[in-house]
Amino acid sequence: MVTLGVLFLLDSAGVLDADHAIDRWWPLLVVAAGIFTLAERPPSVGRGSLLTGIGAVLLLFTTDLLDESAWDYVWPAVLVLIGLAIVIRWQGHLIPRGATDDGVIRATAVFGGSKLVSTAQQFRGAWLTAVFGGATLDLCGAQLCPEGASVNATVAFGGIDVLVPDDWRISVRSTPIFGGVEDKRDHSRPVATDTPTLHIDAVTLFGGIKIKSDK
Repeated sequence: MVTLGVLFLLDSAGVLDADHAIDRWWPLLVVAAGIFTLAERPPSVGRGSLLTGIGAVLLLFTTDLLDESAWDYVWPAVLVLIGLAIVIRWQGHLIPRGATDDGVIRATAVFGGSKLVSTAQQFRGAWLTAVFGGATLDLCGAQLCPEGASVNATVAFGGIDVLVPDDWRISVRSTPIFGGVEDKRDHSRPVATDTPTLHIDAVTLFGGIKIKSDK
């Protein structure tokens, strides 16, 4: 907002053409978002690198350093990077190594659907991937372990539903790329301060994740 205000002030003063400057340099906002994400504590390396890379490529086009013919090489490279990002996320250690099988769920839905129900009394987390498909994770009958749990979700051209009780404490970190995360629960019920937290770390590419309390 500060940057836009300065640009339009300079435009009013006749120093520069704000519209032209925005057309050329708007990808710097994406680069800045990536840098700020990398500066988080703890840092989100995958998300920050992805945003920074996308902003840098867009900047090459808006500043005419690359012409339109370069898109023939850019979009396949983007698909490769998305695939690698999914693989890297599955190799991460967001969920404790010592977690038992009944407390951890891993599922992938590609060109199809997947529904998973957990009644684990020490639920620790899940790794979910939906590519041109959908997945539903039902945790309404589960209990979080005392230190909390994590759901790592990646969506590309699909959707994921996470069903949880209304009184669960939810923390969301997401990278929305033409997508997003929506919490549709009833928030009128109070949440106890000592309630364990379910952390949802999501990347959504042309898709979405819904957090709901019913089907």
